[in-house]
Amino acid sequence: MNIVAGMLLVMLGGAVGALSRFGCQKAAERWTRLPGWMAIFFVNILGSFLIGLSFGWLTGLEYIDKHTKSLSALDHFKDTQDLGMAIGLVVVGFCGGFTTFSTFSLDNLFLFYRQPAKLGFNIVASVLFATLAAWGGLSLGGVLA
Repeated sequence: MNIVAGMLLVMLGGAVGALSRFGCQKAAERWTRLPGWMAIFFVNILGSFLIGLSFGWLTGLEYIDKHTKSLSALDHFKDTQDLGMAIGLVVVGFCGGFTTFSTFSLDNLFLFYRQPAKLGFNIVASVLFATLAAWGGLSLGGVLA
């Protein structure tokens, strides 16, 4: 696959995914009394389902085990010529733009089946260090303002 075409598909899918997330947040604000973080919670769950559904549908994988070739959707995007464009548009682009949490969830699913000893570390460390990084960024941003 031409790298430029692949990049354009990821960009298009990412834009549609980000706009879809924005639309879900606005719809939740308008039609429910849920706090904003709950809208993101539901987007994360929906996005995780969608990335699993689309990855399974596009690759034909019904399950992942230690013999599954690749550890991430991005590897399938790069390695699979015939599916690369669809995976780039839908899995990497749309689902990644809709919620990066979906990518985190799919990677955790691969770890669960292929490297289970690393799964707990990835979940705990990612959430902990990402939260600390957000706090550090907020603190630094406040000082710089």
